[in-house]
Amino acid sequence: MKSSRLFIVIIIVLMVVMILFQMSAPTRFNWDDHSQSYKSKQPFGCYVMDSVLRASLPQGYEVIGVDIDKYTGKKANRTKHTFLFTNNLEDFIGSVDESFLELIEKGNNAIIATEYKSYYEEMPEEIGLGYRCYSTSYSSWDNISKESLSEYVSYDTVYWEGGEKFAPASYPINSIFSTNKLTFSGDYTILATLDKEGALNEDPDIVAGICEFGKGKIVVVSMPMIFSNYGILNDTIRPLVMRLLSQCSDLPVVRYDPSLWSKVEREEQEEGSPLRYLLANRPLRWALYLALATVVAFILFSARRRQRVIPVIKPPVNHMMNFVKRIGGIYYKRHDNVDLLIKKYVTFSNELRTKAMINVDDYDHIDDELQSLSTRTDIPFNELQQQIYDVWSATNASSISDKRLQQLIDAMNNILHRINI
Repeated sequence: MKSSRLFIVIIIVLMVVMILFQMSAPTRFNWDDHSQSYKSKQPFGCYVMDSVLRASLPQGYEVIGVDIDKYTGKKANRTKHTFLFTNNLEDFIGSVDESFLELIEKGNNAIIATEYKSYYEEMPEEIGLGYRCYSTSYSSWDNISKESLSEYVSYDTVYWEGGEKFAPASYPINSIFSTNKLTFSGDYTILATLDKEGALNEDPDIVAGICEFGKGKIVVVSMPMIFSNYGILNDTIRPLVMRLLSQCSDLPVVRYDPSLWSKVEREEQEEGSPLRYLLANRPLRWALYLALATVVAFILFSARRRQRVIPVIKPPVNHMMNFVKRIGGIYYKRHDNVDLLIKKYVTFSNELRTKAMINVDDYDHIDDELQSLSTRTDIPFNELQQQIYDVWSATNASSISDKRLQQLIDAMNNILHRINI
């Protein structure tokens, strides 16, 4: 091949590689986007959350906007629903003809995540919901960014207290999510409270509550931004979100998104690839088309069909089963139950430490660690303490019987099975 042709081929290949790289390159996150829009893939959008909930909730999940009339008004669908609001209750009430509370009284449910709003005092009495949400911090979501999030190194603790479906649990949460608290004037049951890091001799703030309203239920949450892509992908926040949604899981969930009202807003929220700038400018767009046409022409005129024999590749042999049988045979032949128990205990303590942050080898604080483990597994403290001490005693024995070995291993497996991770 002549040097001139080689140069042209190299230029075309580099151009194709550059285009493919630009098309596959990820876009930067916009931490200032707090729209919670169904199309937004930003941290505080709802694209991922809506996808996960649509696949997870058993009764169904959808996002509504312009088609809200089929859920409200005279021609409303008779099927009851659970309405999920994330900082958009005012838009919903302003778009329906009938009273919002009338929908709840007829058997619909509502999960309301609010921020800096006082629905109990500022709204008319017929829309009063019997609670008040106000800020406990000078922070505001209007100026939250990636840099400001990184400044919050402190973590508060959300305690799950109410409800018969779930056992009490605690969830560490970044302080930036817990800047609001609730007060109730109605018959609300407290679902979750918050202890702020460094707070001394202060009552915990209420961050979630539930009450019966006619035939329906109202769940109020003071942390709206946990209902976002960031919240549903966070391993600590996601269980809390699912517990809140489970309070009204008997009905299909409908999330109201006012951005669906406006086509302009919807187009602004759609994300483009890095090639969006090239396609938006006519000279660059035609340059891209010409480059692609050149690549296609080169393929058509230069590519030749070649018949190649596909070699038969034997799959690698899996020796894992033979290895397991050999190790098992050695233990069976030696009948060293103590060594087998020691290896099982090492695996058991490592799983507790990595998955549940409980160190049963910390002998100086063993009572505190066992108390935490008892809370997570619902096993009485005395019974759990006796089981751990029995394992320790057996690992230091000269020999143990097969029956005793089986009992100790079953006890450790039961703890790992019952732990609430």
